[in-house]
Amino acid sequence: MVGVNERARVPFALLGVVLLVGSASIAAGLGGTSPTREPATEAAIEQGRTSLGGTVHDATRTAARNVAASPVVAPANTTLGRVLAATGDPFRAALELRTYLAVRDRLSATTERGVTVDPSLPALRDSADIDAALSRTTVEPVGANATAVRTTVANVTLTAMRDGRVIDRYAVSPTMTVQTPVFALHERTRTYQQRLDSGATEPGLARRATARLYGVAWARGLTQYGGGPIANVVSNQHVAVATNHALLAQQRATFGATDDTGRRAVRVAAARAAGTDLLAATGQSGKQIQELLAGVDAATPGSTLDPVAAANPPITPESALNVSVGEQATTAFDRFVTTDLDAVLAAPYRVTVERRRAVTDSATTTAGRERPTGDNWTLVGTEQTDETTVTDGDATVGSPVNPWHTLATTGRRVAETTRTERRWRRNHTTHTTVETTTQTRRVSIRLVGRHDGGAAPPVGTSPIHERGGAIDGPNLAAVERRAKTRLLGDEQDLDALAARTTSDGTTQTTIRGEQPLELRDWVYRDLVRLRERVANVSVAVERGAVGTYQVNPSDELAGALRARRARLVDRPDEYDGVADRARVAARGAYLDAVITELERRADDRDGVKERLAGLLAARGLSLGRLRSIMAARSQVTTPTSHSISGVGGSYSLDVEGVPAYLTLASVNRTQTDSLREGSVRPLAARNTNIFTVPYGDAADGIVGKLFGGDRVRLRSAARALAAGEELATHETLEADVETAVSRRRRGMRRVLRRAGVGDSRSDRRRIVAAGLGAWETVAERAIAVTENRGPDAVAAVALRRSPGSFDGPADRDDLRRSLRAVATDGRGVPESSVTPHVERARQMVGKLVKQSVGRAANQTTTAVRERLESKTGKLAAVPSGIPVTPVPSQWYATANIWDIEARGGYDRFAVSVRNGGPGRRLTYVRDGSTVVIDWNGDGELERAGTATAVTFAYRTAVVVVVPPGGQGVGDVDGNADERSAGWGER
Repeated sequence: MVGVNERARVPFALLGVVLLVGSASIAAGLGGTSPTREPATEAAIEQGRTSLGGTVHDATRTAARNVAASPVVAPANTTLGRVLAATGDPFRAALELRTYLAVRDRLSATTERGVTVDPSLPALRDSADIDAALSRTTVEPVGANATAVRTTVANVTLTAMRDGRVIDRYAVSPTMTVQTPVFALHERTRTYQQRLDSGATEPGLARRATARLYGVAWARGLTQYGGGPIANVVSNQHVAVATNHALLAQQRATFGATDDTGRRAVRVAAARAAGTDLLAATGQSGKQIQELLAGVDAATPGSTLDPVAAANPPITPESALNVSVGEQATTAFDRFVTTDLDAVLAAPYRVTVERRRAVTDSATTTAGRERPTGDNWTLVGTEQTDETTVTDGDATVGSPVNPWHTLATTGRRVAETTRTERRWRRNHTTHTTVETTTQTRRVSIRLVGRHDGGAAPPVGTSPIHERGGAIDGPNLAAVERRAKTRLLGDEQDLDALAARTTSDGTTQTTIRGEQPLELRDWVYRDLVRLRERVANVSVAVERGAVGTYQVNPSDELAGALRARRARLVDRPDEYDGVADRARVAARGAYLDAVITELERRADDRDGVKERLAGLLAARGLSLGRLRSIMAARSQVTTPTSHSISGVGGSYSLDVEGVPAYLTLASVNRTQTDSLREGSVRPLAARNTNIFTVPYGDAADGIVGKLFGGDRVRLRSAARALAAGEELATHETLEADVETAVSRRRRGMRRVLRRAGVGDSRSDRRRIVAAGLGAWETVAERAIAVTENRGPDAVAAVALRRSPGSFDGPADRDDLRRSLRAVATDGRGVPESSVTPHVERARQMVGKLVKQSVGRAANQTTTAVRERLESKTGKLAAVPSGIPVTPVPSQWYATANIWDIEARGGYDRFAVSVRNGGPGRRLTYVRDGSTVVIDWNGDGELERAGTATAVTFAYRTAVVVVVPPGGQGVGDVDGNADERSAGWGER
């Protein structure tokens, strides 16, 4: 629609619309057929209606301009504010009220052919009148992307007069479509505010800032782990850069454009943070920040580098972390060979033997008579004799059911004869009868055996009952002979067994075969080779999933071993003798021991997970929340600049934030474009590093199995000592660490004495000293002792100097195991000597860092790095983080968590767009100022509400995971809970 710039200059197309709408309105108001007017009156009415259309058009544009400059976002608790609030959309209600007032203010009479037409709208006196005005006036967005409005003012009264006499009154409701994107600016700004208010798992500011902070934290965390002088992995300076970068991204996503000044400022600030802020000192004054920005900007004029976007490290939370069985293969091996191996090796040589007796072919024959012939015989006496005879016979044929097999079989034929003599009398005559009964049966006696086999898979073994096989051992050659002796006896015993008619008594026994003398060493060497293979079994897990306890590496490894168990056991198609069966059984049992060890570690990790969850819950966080934030940050996309299509063509929005870059420092409004006085603090940040040291309160409460009582384990104390040897607290801690190492030295000497190494105490003292001599300082020796490097070095010296004391790999492993055991066992170092040392180191790092960065404004990155390294030295290596799994000698990774909060806002936020002819622009402003309107014409401005400033507050968390060992990852600058200077003000 072509806009009307001057009254009475109305295009014919617009005139047609106005006439049509006006006529319809009049008809609706009067009802029925329009009355016939005289030509002069009709012409005057049409002239007044045409003029009214232009008035509504101009009033709408003016109202839109005013409401954009002072939008009512939060209505006031005033007569006017309450009416606006009751509509549910105070911004639109304010626009409609301003339009009504602007139309009423512009109404003027027109005269045509002697007839004057005077338009009028009611004045406003109270809230009811405001309601009525809002009911009369409708301003609604229309067109593509709400780039125009349709305004209707209902029931405007047109009074026709001639010579001061009213000749007619008419009610018209003009409707005009006006090209103005006021609704588009308001809605997009509201969308922008919503994106700033969204959570860290939703599209918006927090998620975008989280993505940037993850990139920075992982890059700096890995650098710190690698030995770089990073004392503050995540600082509030990084939070500021990430927040500003995210604000610009939300601008581009919402408006299709960003604040040019803000974009440049973010690049410069990011370059400064990446280059001169290596150890992240924060809280600098506004003057220092400006000097620093100017220095970096001068060094890189016109740079288009986006350091924050470029700070994505090659290793991310989604990167694979290869976790191997590693040391746990040795731990399980040591326990297995000392407690279970002998029993496993004995099982294949153990045979359960059972004697089985079967009776077949039974028959009974009878000869003679029981009584004489005739009647009246009386039995007067009986005499009975029994006789059993056993002769050789054939055994029945048959085979036992698997897993039983026949060892020996014999047969007997048993005959049991009973002779009965009876004496009979009849009168004076006696008579004797003889009756003979013979019962015969065949008795089969079989010895069957069952090879227990232990953990070996059930396949055939050959040879088995004769000498031979893998190591030419006796196998089970003597089992049959021993079984016969124990269960059958000699020939007489066999006859007695065959003749029995009752239970056999003991029918089962265990026979143990003879193990070859070299069996254990032979199997041991095979297990050593298997141990190396098992140690290298690994699984790939996402680093972030490990750090947030979403996966359990030990559980994954146990599953991998279960899946590969058959391949690792490597069962042959047939065992080469019983020794080979014992070897395979030992392999299977060892693998089961490793799996059990991994399952135990998995349970330990679950316990740590529960304690960590409790700690996070106390801070209002959870592991699930950490995972959701981590996953959501990977969904961030990069918006592109674009224009907005709308009525009359495309619109390019211009965004301006004041200040353009939200700093942590206080900013004087005279340095910005603000017309107000005073100063503002655009941004405040707080970030808390949860695990500052691996034996601190938080970590100690979680990884409870690593620490106990009021003592710190030797390894942690030694690392703290190494990180700050030049501090005043050094001597006390060094003495306590040396005492702990000395206790372990004595334990090593006792192990050497029991192993027969060394001819004297002095000899053994020299062996231990030689083994630990590669480490010069107390701290280095202590770390080596606790990491098994020290005990292994002592074992190497002992083997070299006393080779005759060890017969084979088993003896050598026994020595290594025993030395490691005494090195890792024992009391730690008093916490009272460690904590002050670490805190002093942190304070020193923080002080030196701030001194260095304060002088870094005009120095190159290299110069700043060198200055910081020379100032802090080893102090920045104070250990930090929490082991992901609670194993004193090994863990999969070290993790740390930063709880991050930011609050801020723009002193003034404006969005502008062309509106009409050249140079004409519509500017929408949110600056927190009070919006006032003189709604009743009394000259007094009444508060309508507030043009609420664009503000935000978000909370997120970052989890960083680095490999095990090293100095871990975490803030070591003495400021675990870092708050910017303005934190308490926002």
